Amino acid sequence: MNKDKVLEANQLATIAANLLHQGILEADRTTAKRIFREVEAGRKVTLTNLRMEDGGTIRIDLLLDARAFNGTLNFSAWRDGVLALVAQLSDELKTEKPLPVFKPLEDQDGMPDGDLNLNLIGCIGGTSHDGVVNTIMLGISPDPAQPVVTFSFVYVPPGQFASAEAESGSSSS
Repeated sequence: MNKDKVLEANQLATIAANLLHQGILEADRTTAKRIFREVEAGRKVTLTNLRMEDGGTIRIDLLLDARAFNGTLNFSAWRDGVLALVAQLSDELKTEKPLPVFKPLEDQDGMPDGDLNLNLIGCIGGTSHDGVVNTIMLGISPDPAQPVVTFSFVYVPPGQFASAEAESGSSSS
């Protein structure tokens, strides 16, 4: 496999949206709950092995960073977040504009191991359960030494997005 192949953020987001839709949202409830229990426990889950055009394969793993989740995380709340994220990714990708990519602050305390290669796709999925808002983003971490890409569900503090909307004068009426 050609290790020098570089995929743009939109290409990776398209792959991620499709794989997450198939592997979680279309999966039977038992399979989806098993994935949730594993990532909630901090374990990496292999979603699939993706065959590339050059014949090589890339393993796609999943992780969850729920440190910024508000409330008690359960399967339904997580699945709703994944659904909102995939829907928002799909909508953003249809515009064909380049998605922004962000790097977390490297000096942030409590950053899990392996997050130094994390790239956050600039698209959020928002949910509200019983008046409690949560926002989830897709993180993508390529392994520098192996043909492995990790997709991370990263909950981020929702207040930073509400403030931006309020300052821009957005209204929902």
